[in-house]
Amino acid sequence: MAFFAIAAGIGAAATVAGTVMSIQGQKNAAKAGEYAAEFNADQARKQAKYNEGIAQENMRRQRDNNRREIARRRATAARSGLAETGAVADSLIETGDRLQQDIDDIWERASKNSEMLENKASMGLWESRQATSASKYNIWGTALSGAAQTASLGYQAYQASGAGGPTPNPNQIAPLKALPPR
Repeated sequence: MAFFAIAAGIGAAATVAGTVMSIQGQKNAAKAGEYAAEFNADQARKQAKYNEGIAQENMRRQRDNNRREIARRRATAARSGLAETGAVADSLIETGDRLQQDIDDIWERASKNSEMLENKASMGLWESRQATSASKYNIWGTALSGAAQTASLGYQAYQASGAGGPTPNPNQIAPLKALPPR
């Protein structure tokens, strides 16, 4: 009987230790997830700013190229003896509009990309908060499970020690006691 009590005690101690280690592991995993989400969100935001900076530089270069293209077309028309009126003026305006559309497209792509990165950063942070919340529930579940296992092992040790006496069977009929004489 003593062997079973000792084994149950060791089992209870191991259950408590395992529960504590599991809870600590879950806490550490939640913290690591939060850190990773914050780091990734920060990197996504930095990438968005970088992309916008590159787009602005590309737009500046495109504007310079556009000015040169318009100047080239004006010079070509002037060499041909055409005045900047009528069809020539309309052609230059149309070319300027088309070239400006290229610049607008550069910014729109960069803007959409930045917005996507910002949304990705926000979603990563939201997912991290949800995972942290779920981890807290897992921690409580682990603690309750460990407590239940420890209590069960403690009860088994109590039974094995004989301190609890025989366990009464609820289906067994109690013996009748003799009535005292009258």
